[in-house]
Amino acid sequence: MSVRPRLIMVRHGQTEWNVQRRWQGATDIPLNANGRRQARAAAPYYASLEPVAIWSSPLSRAHDTAAEVAALTGLDIRTDGRLAEMDFGDAEGRVWEEVLAMDPRLAGWRTGRDVQWPGGESGALVQRRVSRTLERIHESEPEGVVLVFSHGTAIRMGAAAMVGWGVDAVWRLDSMDNCCSTGLALTSTGWRLDHFNASPQWHASTPQ
Repeated sequence: MSVRPRLIMVRHGQTEWNVQRRWQGATDIPLNANGRRQARAAAPYYASLEPVAIWSSPLSRAHDTAAEVAALTGLDIRTDGRLAEMDFGDAEGRVWEEVLAMDPRLAGWRTGRDVQWPGGESGALVQRRVSRTLERIHESEPEGVVLVFSHGTAIRMGAAAMVGWGVDAVWRLDSMDNCCSTGLALTSTGWRLDHFNASPQWHASTPQ
């Protein structure tokens, strides 16, 4: 018998820095016009899950994506700063080539090695803060589906930690697309990854 996901983490809609492939991190970059369209288009699917609560990162790109679902469900958005994107420090606003020019040691980030970002966080720190926050959210809403609007790296780090993977294993999970979701289901043996980077369109066309 399948277990319905209880925590569904949704990445925000598109921003201009996404288009330009700039590292956003903790910088509060808003949705662009396409991102707002994506959020509106995805909202009916996420609302159809009949969530019992909506949580969000305080960064506007995530919060504004959540607001589209909140408008359809009538739920308030609960905001928690620990759901914010990883702080990439001095790398924020730069493209990858500029990041490497700043500090070549950061290349290890894309090969599964944790790094301490200059002026920012490490992957291990993000895993701890996001996974502990997800656990607290579940404790506050032990029944029903909870939607959590966050960011690509934060979602991957948190999901990996919840199923027992370390930072080095996060790279089993590819990058997440805008407005796509990753679901965690609680079983008798603990949390498991139900789906990763699934689009609302894919969900809608798949028999439940």
